[in-house]
Amino acid sequence: MITTSTALSNKERLEKAWQAFQAVQQLQEDRLAWGINHVNLYVENVDGDWLENWGEDEEEELGEKLMMIKESGSRGIENQKSNCAS
Repeated sequence: MITTSTALSNKERLEKAWQAFQAVQQLQEDRLAWGINHVNLYVENVDGDWLENWGEDEEEELGEKLMMIKESGSRGIENQKSNCAS
């Protein structure tokens, strides 16, 4: 039974490796066919202002997550205090 799951695992890993190889091969073919413009096939909005805005969304999301953690942490402390006082 263990060898069957191992064989499937090896088969799955081989399939993933084969898919990765095919993707790399396609990238190389596109690079040879399109030159530097092959980037447009793989990257959305290459000529946009993404570089100027790099990280802004992540900073906002991080700030929101930190506020949620802070709020949930302070609620947890308040609950612990009220449980101790009871």
